[in-house]
Amino acid sequence: MDKNNGNPERLPERILFIDDHPLVLSGLAEMLRGYGCYVATARKLGEAAHLLLAEKNLDMMLLDINLGQENGLDLLENPSPNMPERVIMLSGVMEQEIIFQGFQMGAFGFIPKSVEPDKVISALAALMDKPRLQNSGWVWNHESMEMEDAHTIFPRHTLLTPKEREVFMLMREGKLDKQIAEEMSLSIHTVRVHLRAIKRKRGHNRRFELTY
Repeated sequence: MDKNNGNPERLPERILFIDDHPLVLSGLAEMLRGYGCYVATARKLGEAAHLLLAEKNLDMMLLDINLGQENGLDLLENPSPNMPERVIMLSGVMEQEIIFQGFQMGAFGFIPKSVEPDKVISALAALMDKPRLQNSGWVWNHESMEMEDAHTIFPRHTLLTPKEREVFMLMREGKLDKQIAEEMSLSIHTVRVHLRAIKRKRGHNRRFELTY
């Protein structure tokens, strides 16, 4: 931050902001425009995909994960050629599996919606100078009031491997071991090995507790 006027020293010039909540979308977009940023907005994945085709040289995308009946991360599954490097998940979801799934799909950082708007602005400015992290991403730390490596926020011994995370996310959808094995082209034995590892890392013994 610039100590003289309290404004961020560097913010992304061109931003695509996707959020299904109109007050959040308009409020933060107007705040960013007040700092001189160009902000295109969308409330649905279809609108966002259209804007990604039309907008070039985007510096950043702010992406809500829960878009009503849609999953914002679906936008990262087949990224547009105009997708900016810095995709920042801005969401009320704080589950590490979902956050790391976003990083695995190419997201750059994560900011919870509980963060005050002025801190969001500071975080976005800080992210412009951060390098991309391998197998991780930048997450807002409420205690230090800074963006930090996700591995410093979430204990390493609780983190799932990419395969374990995939099993976990399918399990969350209510799929049985056999269905997970078929979808992932794995044996049921391998799926159950992953499930035991998930239970060990999460400290739960019942499948219901793992998914809710």
